[in-house]
Amino acid sequence: MMKHSAIDWTKAIIRKLIYMLAALSPRSANKALCGSYKEGFCDNSKYLYLHWQQTQFIRCIWITGNPQVIKQLQSKNLEVYYRWSLRGIYHALTAKYYFYNSYIGDINQWLANGSTKVNLWHGLPMKKIEFDINTGPMAQVFNPKGKLETCKQWLFAHQQRITPDLMLSPSALIDSLFSSAFKLDKTQLIRATNPRTDYYALYTSKRQPLDKIFTSNKFDSMQQNGNDASKQAPQPSIILYVPSWRDSHKQGNPYNSAFDWQQLSNHLVANNQLFLLRLHPNEASLADELTEYANIINISQLEDVYGFLQQVDLLITDYSSLFIDALPLNTPICFYRFDEAHYQQDCRDMYDYAAKLPDIAPKCTYFDELLTQLMPETIAKQQKDYQEGYRNVSELFWGRETPNAFEALEEKIGPRTE
Repeated sequence: MMKHSAIDWTKAIIRKLIYMLAALSPRSANKALCGSYKEGFCDNSKYLYLHWQQTQFIRCIWITGNPQVIKQLQSKNLEVYYRWSLRGIYHALTAKYYFYNSYIGDINQWLANGSTKVNLWHGLPMKKIEFDINTGPMAQVFNPKGKLETCKQWLFAHQQRITPDLMLSPSALIDSLFSSAFKLDKTQLIRATNPRTDYYALYTSKRQPLDKIFTSNKFDSMQQNGNDASKQAPQPSIILYVPSWRDSHKQGNPYNSAFDWQQLSNHLVANNQLFLLRLHPNEASLADELTEYANIINISQLEDVYGFLQQVDLLITDYSSLFIDALPLNTPICFYRFDEAHYQQDCRDMYDYAAKLPDIAPKCTYFDELLTQLMPETIAKQQKDYQEGYRNVSELFWGRETPNAFEALEEKIGPRTE
């Protein structure tokens, strides 16, 4: 466990005092701030921001510490400010609404007090999250043992222990999970789907064609027939691999032992398939060494996958909640849990309900099993084999006729006044 010096304690106390004083700042009900994890421009807050930029329902401002994101949004004449610029500080102190994907630090963790904090979160959980975590490295943050350790976490894990005022929840199941994990009561939950799943359903013209996303010549070369450059080859099937963050792996690359990358590449080439590799932001660098293999493209640096999720022919994951977002699209899924025993023992426990879900997809432990599931004929029959399970699990997570996020949030905020 990391030891903190006297200087560390002093800084933490001063910052906590700043947070408390921020509650005194007057805040405008016609101003909302958005930000995202790891200083990116992605996930639920991104799509809420883009929607409100178009509808002008409320003045919506993006806050970030990333100069590239600032340039990106400024080039599109969208309002964005650096977190510690004078304008960034001013808006952090005077906006009534904070919309974020993980923690208030997505926007400004020291100046958020007094705002209405809306945690849009970044997934519907199967593995335990926040105050439900009782194993692995994050357990000491959310469930420290003893008064001294609790005091330390209150100071040094400041934003992780700030309870949001509101969250979106699409179903009764998610109500129970979010209430427990974030210490909320049911009045703090808004029945709604997610901005990231609603945006491209609402704005279909903004969906992203794959050939516009990838600059890699791997994708381009698959579009051309080698014997006749003027003749188009069949469109490759798209396989998307999105594993969860393995927060207990401190050394080595767990994906090197989980895959025979050369064998996988050979399979992909033989079957006209493209394998899109997207690792969690906290371990994205592990994918860098895998770019040399044919038909394998590292997309870990992309903002997100929602602009082309509708085009995916097979989603491979383990515990990532992305599969839940793919259920309404009827996308075939495969669960590859190559380190299940280690993950559940040393990373995080799973919620009890996860073990009781109806089967919606094959589960693989070994690479040879996974390779069998990647055969085109196997993928083609998955939707038929698991159709009923898809429907039941989709309803469990998403409910029936659940309002979209934009409508639900606007109703909660109410009419705007200048």
